[in-house]
Amino acid sequence: MDDNLDAEIRLWQQKLFSRSIRRSRKLERILNLVGKALNLQCLEISAGDGVISANLRTLGGSWKTAVPNKAAAHSISYSQNEAITLIEHGQLPFEDHSFDRLVIVDALKNFTEDATFIRECHRVLKNDAWVIISEARRVPFSLVALLQRIFSLSPVAKGQRRNGYTPGGLFNILKDGFDVPETISYSNGLLETAATLGEAVQKSMSSDHYWLIAEKAGQSELYRYRRLYSLAGFAYPFLWLFSKMEFLPGHKLLVKSRRRHWRPRLQPKLIDGRSIAEAAINTKIGTAAPF
Repeated sequence: MDDNLDAEIRLWQQKLFSRSIRRSRKLERILNLVGKALNLQCLEISAGDGVISANLRTLGGSWKTAVPNKAAAHSISYSQNEAITLIEHGQLPFEDHSFDRLVIVDALKNFTEDATFIRECHRVLKNDAWVIISEARRVPFSLVALLQRIFSLSPVAKGQRRNGYTPGGLFNILKDGFDVPETISYSNGLLETAATLGEAVQKSMSSDHYWLIAEKAGQSELYRYRRLYSLAGFAYPFLWLFSKMEFLPGHKLLVKSRRRHWRPRLQPKLIDGRSIAEAAINTKIGTAAPF
């Protein structure tokens, strides 16, 4: 690979990240949840965002990165001068109880058997370890979902296994081996609607996410990044303003969950047939808060 070209690609990825309200807010929230990682063994499971991957290293500790597919592995390799682990058949090639922290960044919806994969994550974590999961919130009857269907921008349209999770859905796949004190929703619908329209414009320039670096990236990628940077500069003030409307429902999810002994938990049903998790969608999942 051309070292100068690689350096240019990394530079433009940093520039684009600086003009992405959603990615910046996501990174800020993830870093706050992970906290200091000095002297800790940490594992990141990434969908290919190398800028977020590089920033996780600033927390200290020893980090490894695993990815669900080859496209993500190649993209991450631009930011990390280390071996990237490709996850095959949902199996993590690490010893039991290897890690103190696990951060899953928008990658869980890539796995066909996500609940089985969560148990595999449980296996490689130490007894008092934490898992932090960042995912899209599935809101099927929303303007964002409608626009994603119209422009074929949904995660499923891009080859992933599902379009995201509800808070109750995340709770269900974690509940047997993790305590889930709170599921955080953020990135409101107005911001996501505007960003989805921006993604539709971006799609006309390339069929993939701009942060997922193509395997054979060349000068054409740099020209595309420059055009996207100009577009992002125009949209930035509007997206910043929309991001401040935090009273609107969120379309992104974050959860921080402590590992405990794996014990299948049956969910009691309410009189109307709903599970406790379903009834708690608008509350803190996993707490004893009154419904």
